[in-house]
Amino acid sequence: MRFVTTVYLSFLSFVVNNVFPMRFDPAQIEWNINQNETATAPLDYWGQWENHTYEPSPANWRFPFYTLTIDRFINGDPTNDDINGTAWEHDITGTQLRYGGDVAGLQDTLDYLAGMGIQGIYISGSPMINAPWSADAFSPLDLTLLDPHLGTIKQWQDLIADMHARGMYIIVDNTMATMGDLIGFEGYLNESTPLSYTEYNALWKESRRYHDFAIGNTELSECQYPRFWASDGEFVIGNGTENFRGCRDSEFDQYGDVAAFGLYPEWQRQISKFASVQDRLREWNPSVRAKIEHLNCLQITMLDIDGFRMDKGLQITADAEGEWSYHIRQCAAAVGKHNFFLPGEIVGGNPFSAVYIGRGKEPSMADSNASNAVMTTGDTQDPSKYLRGRSKTGFDSAAFHYTIYRSLKRFLGTYNENRLDGFIEATHDASVDLIEAYNDFILTNDFINADSGLFDPRHMYGSENQDVFRWPSLMNGTLKGNLAAFIITLVLPGIPLLIWGQEQAFYILDNTASNYVYGRQPMGSQTAWQDHGCYKLGNSRQANWPSGPYADGCSDDWVSLDHRDPSHPVRNIFTAMFETRTRYPALNDGFRLQTLSKSTYDIYLPASEDQSTETGLWSVMRSRWTGGVIPLDAR
Repeated sequence: MRFVTTVYLSFLSFVVNNVFPMRFDPAQIEWNINQNETATAPLDYWGQWENHTYEPSPANWRFPFYTLTIDRFINGDPTNDDINGTAWEHDITGTQLRYGGDVAGLQDTLDYLAGMGIQGIYISGSPMINAPWSADAFSPLDLTLLDPHLGTIKQWQDLIADMHARGMYIIVDNTMATMGDLIGFEGYLNESTPLSYTEYNALWKESRRYHDFAIGNTELSECQYPRFWASDGEFVIGNGTENFRGCRDSEFDQYGDVAAFGLYPEWQRQISKFASVQDRLREWNPSVRAKIEHLNCLQITMLDIDGFRMDKGLQITADAEGEWSYHIRQCAAAVGKHNFFLPGEIVGGNPFSAVYIGRGKEPSMADSNASNAVMTTGDTQDPSKYLRGRSKTGFDSAAFHYTIYRSLKRFLGTYNENRLDGFIEATHDASVDLIEAYNDFILTNDFINADSGLFDPRHMYGSENQDVFRWPSLMNGTLKGNLAAFIITLVLPGIPLLIWGQEQAFYILDNTASNYVYGRQPMGSQTAWQDHGCYKLGNSRQANWPSGPYADGCSDDWVSLDHRDPSHPVRNIFTAMFETRTRYPALNDGFRLQTLSKSTYDIYLPASEDQSTETGLWSVMRSRWTGGVIPLDAR
């Protein structure tokens, strides 16, 4: 195992002043998962669901998942719509503030979801308190207080108990190191802050503070920095990191900020404020990480959740992720959850992603033989094959495999004039050929289950999520989306992942920037998304953005309806495919995927440079892993 040699200084525990733990306040008792009335420090916080039997983890996570942002789902309790009493919360005329969806609305919809074969629900956005106007919920302001717009502790517990009674499981978003936007940098309060190796003086933008974490501006001459890896999966030596000299006595990184989109060394993203709007905790500091681990554990013991999806996973330093995962798995095991699920948001190419999956691999650690990779167990502790030991396993899988998504865009983006043209792939992406990509994952990703020690591929594959466009928004897009659903559900070994409304062929786009195109229309009845439903911004990240229904949504009364329609044909297609997985074990747990034959040809689109788009006919096979060559009679 390799250790940092470029910057390795004896590490002093940060001396942090001005942390004011949130006192137990009876007025917040319905939402505060800290139940210790006398706590004086974050590590004193405590909470447990009393008189409750916790739901064990499923042995096998390969079942259909459904993604939803609670605020954009169903409004089941209108009394919490404007619970902060501000003018920037619930807005029935606009699409950018809160719609009003909540936990009560989700519980009311479980029959609809279970009826189509959904067994897992991933809650997009943190359940913890966000700013009153933050509908997406990715900027928590406190890690012990639930967002009152979404529901009380009792409502969350009722929902989760109801789900478990139906054989359903829930994973919630965890932002790990990023929080809200309360901190600014001296001299740069109204502009982007360039990278500084010696950090900036930080200050609070307003009177509000984080109760459990503090800034600090005293310069420390000695700090131990974490290990970094580059986008090619190789250990970083130099590349700017040699310029670090000490750090500040802060629980936040104060090195500056980076834009949400742009080309930066990966290590810069891991120490910078995200997109100028999300403060970054110094999770590579053990004392800071101990707080995060403890507060995250309270969500397990108070709510009985079944997993965390780690937001911006590649912006967490890899070793800190492994340490955090170890403690979270220990917390879950203490209440009987021995296969707690920890997928991560992985937007980069495969070599960098492989550093985070399981015990982590650099390119030189890839297996040369797929059978060896499949037959390997968790007892293999060869340091030449893994970056971390089994106890420090990182992510179990990708939460929405962006490499596969980008390949689907390339694969499905050819139809007469309605083509997706442009540079779609990311740096160091796996092959655009989906079968080749999956087999490359076997060699390069550590798929060993942290608990069972057995080969257990659990990448979550989707064709739509909360951060990308919806296929039905394009001409013939519903047909393309259905083909994508076939691939992620029946072809690729792993977990099929839908987003709310995908089964209803949602097509409205409601983003406000042309370089970040998505559709987050609510599932429930409303009129605002029809009022603003004629999309005109285009997509600056694609050349010659195709035409489609997205431009005419304002004239479609269907947009304003409640969309929990069990008879929708796309929903019936998903239901049939999910049911097929239960009847044919090879479609759920067959790990072998190979191309038998194909008749294809390449298309070169004007703005795609030298990247071809392969189109034609494929014949592929799924089967159990037998080792060696598969006999013809097994095909």
